[in-house]
Amino acid sequence: MADIRLVAFDLDGTLLTSRQTIPDDARAAIAGVRARGIDVMLVTGRHHVMAYPYHHALGLDTPAICCNGTYLYDYAGRDAIVSRPLSAETAGALVRWARDEGLHALVYVDDAMVAKSYDAHLDRLREWANDLPDAVRPTIRLARGDFGNEIAGAKRIWKLVVSHPEPAWIADSIARLPAGLALSCEWSWRNRVDIAAAGNSKGARLAEYAAMRGWAPENVLAFGDHMNDISMLRWAGTGVAMGNAEDEVKAAADLVTGSNDDSGIASMLGRLLPG
Repeated sequence: MADIRLVAFDLDGTLLTSRQTIPDDARAAIAGVRARGIDVMLVTGRHHVMAYPYHHALGLDTPAICCNGTYLYDYAGRDAIVSRPLSAETAGALVRWARDEGLHALVYVDDAMVAKSYDAHLDRLREWANDLPDAVRPTIRLARGDFGNEIAGAKRIWKLVVSHPEPAWIADSIARLPAGLALSCEWSWRNRVDIAAAGNSKGARLAEYAAMRGWAPENVLAFGDHMNDISMLRWAGTGVAMGNAEDEVKAAADLVTGSNDDSGIASMLGRLLPG
């Protein structure tokens, strides 16, 4: 195949199993790829603090694309290299809209994820985080007082995540977003939508990073499973959808591999980049 210089992985549903772990065979395959001088990077909807445990576990030295392309984060420098966050005014309007629509809101700010209340999703994340060593444990917390004060005090607001048990409720609410806001809305899970500044996507930020390194699309191999991965699967020279992906995601990819729980990463890396 083409001269692959970079392999980009989504995390949830792709590199991670249903138990939020990286399979041993995927770890070994990634180590083999890196030993050949090919870069590996994470391209995720997660906050950088939520992606860091896996970045650290794999021993990566590349930056990570976080919050669906909102920013490119350099863990060594502990800062975003490039970013397009939400303004405080826009974030405030979104929080009020979510409240009025009966949606649970989670705001990604600076180095933390902040909510007005915990829901089942956050309870699962907190349980996972509490089992991690202090050095890699992400900050997931409740707002200190008024949500508006949290937003006003943040240096950067990466994105807002809204959720509801009924996906149709979210879809109806999205249709009533405040007018005049330049936003990008992407389904990150069956009952969650990520809202960020317009123009942000995994594909756009991956293209920007590749250009910074002097790489063309054909030098990039990308893996993903969900709707927010479509942009990078289409942009990459070779886009691989997981077997557990929805049909629309598979249709956007060049290849389909096994599921995230069935050696999908290791088998495809072995096929495309044999050692």
